[in-house]
Amino acid sequence: MTRDALPSGSAPAVADDQITVLEARIQALQASAEQTLALFLEAPQAAFLVTPQGRIVQANLAGAALLGSGAHVLKGRPLSASVAPSSQAALADLLGRVFGGQGRQTAEVQLAAPQGTPLHVLLTAAPHLRDGEGEPLCQISVTDVSAFKAAHQVLLETTQQQDLHLQQLAARHRQLGEEFRMLTLTSERILSGAVDRAQTLLAQAGDQANPDERQGTLKHASAALHQTQTVLNSVKGYMQARAMRTRVRAVDLNRVLRDVLRDTAAQTAGRHVQVTPTTLPTVQGDVQVLRLILHEYVTNALKFTRPRPTAELRFLLQETGTEYWVGLQDNGVGFNMRQKDRIFELFGRLHAPETYEGTGLGLAVVRQLCERCGGRTWAEGKVDQGATFWFAWPKAPRPG
Repeated sequence: MTRDALPSGSAPAVADDQITVLEARIQALQASAEQTLALFLEAPQAAFLVTPQGRIVQANLAGAALLGSGAHVLKGRPLSASVAPSSQAALADLLGRVFGGQGRQTAEVQLAAPQGTPLHVLLTAAPHLRDGEGEPLCQISVTDVSAFKAAHQVLLETTQQQDLHLQQLAARHRQLGEEFRMLTLTSERILSGAVDRAQTLLAQAGDQANPDERQGTLKHASAALHQTQTVLNSVKGYMQARAMRTRVRAVDLNRVLRDVLRDTAAQTAGRHVQVTPTTLPTVQGDVQVLRLILHEYVTNALKFTRPRPTAELRFLLQETGTEYWVGLQDNGVGFNMRQKDRIFELFGRLHAPETYEGTGLGLAVVRQLCERCGGRTWAEGKVDQGATFWFAWPKAPRPG
């Protein structure tokens, strides 16, 4: 026997050993595959094995539950059937990138959930071992990001609302700045004119020897000084109204109107005034604001009906789905409708102060208080045929 010769029974023994080793390896691989499959099936995260065409080869329990179906029913079904139409292209692109050799890829899509509310999910796709027939597969893991998307949407909407609120505040600040600038300039002009007139008249009175002439001049000077005090008081009242802190509660307008008519009774002394009330509603608002509005409207009507033998004041009420319209109609001197917008402006007088007292700030206060609470103001009239002043009060006013 040569040194390389083997015993006649050695070859079969080696073959048997190799077969045993291979069988052990196969068994180990099968056990590993079964363990891997079990881990896949029992994984808490939804997952699918899909073909390049997007057909489901295997769905784990979480994935089947996510799609509201059984795992055996999903086999062979296109994954795209469970994806919202708007996300079909994103899914196709994801599969194309993975099977195109680009490795692990992600995409955000919407799933058509069985409850009918789309789910926002993140798909993570990675190449998978080929199946028994040699077809390439990829494993897609699904992460539900609906809560995150909802939170993100809430944050986005909140940010947008804050931006809008800041823009509104900035616009309001600019409006107030312009309003106060106009108030300052106009009041300064009126006050300067009145003071200059008073000084001139006082100087004239000092040079006049005739007592009657001096008395008349001093009377005019006193009227000019009185105008300055009236303007100062009006500006003060306007600023107080601007700074008024409001509190929304139920307010009976009938009671407010009775208080206003009682407070303005002194203006009707010696006059024949006929007031025709109407039943007014109980509204949600600030009682101080509503009293001021009605007081200004009544005072305005009494002022401009003074030339009439009988002043007629008629209260009106209209209602819409969202507002109450309260109006006060009078038979006074009226106004030209071309000037209707000027009435509610700062110092928006339509008559000379020698004819009708006032500074033109009262109705401006009414408008700003109404708008501050979500309301509106307007007026209708004809020259020498009276006027009607309205304010619309919202049924659900915003806090002032």
